[in-house]
Amino acid sequence: MDQELSTVLGMWGFFAALGWIVWVVTNNRRRQAIAKTHADMQAKLLDKLSSSQELAEFLKTEQGQHLLDSASTEPADPYRRILGSVQAGLILTLLGLAMLVVSKTMPEAQQGMMVFGTMAAAVGIGFLLSSGISYTLSKSWGLFDRRNAAQR
Repeated sequence: MDQELSTVLGMWGFFAALGWIVWVVTNNRRRQAIAKTHADMQAKLLDKLSSSQELAEFLKTEQGQHLLDSASTEPADPYRRILGSVQAGLILTLLGLAMLVVSKTMPEAQQGMMVFGTMAAAVGIGFLLSSGISYTLSKSWGLFDRRNAAQR
């Protein structure tokens, strides 16, 4: 039974790792394509401005400020990043706790499940602590206020 469980967990781990690699590669390609499109558009726009005075005047306008703000391929969004960290933390913590509970009911796989369950729960709790600290720091640095002011 222990050998069968190891085989099943190994296969699940292999497919999970393979899926993660595919996701990382496709996500990276998508971001590269978006960044290239933005860079090409911005280069064409800046080529149309013939002098530095025209560029300075353009950057003073609302559209110019929008161009500068969009220069980043991934805008800083503290809400989204903190929420992602909370989601990952909850999922890993619950996975770890589930593995610890299952390890009590399966004596043949108790040691392995305890190790992986403890590791998953620890990483999940780490994500939750990280998101709490990020929320506190973002709030104290006024990142939420700046984002709300920019949307108005």
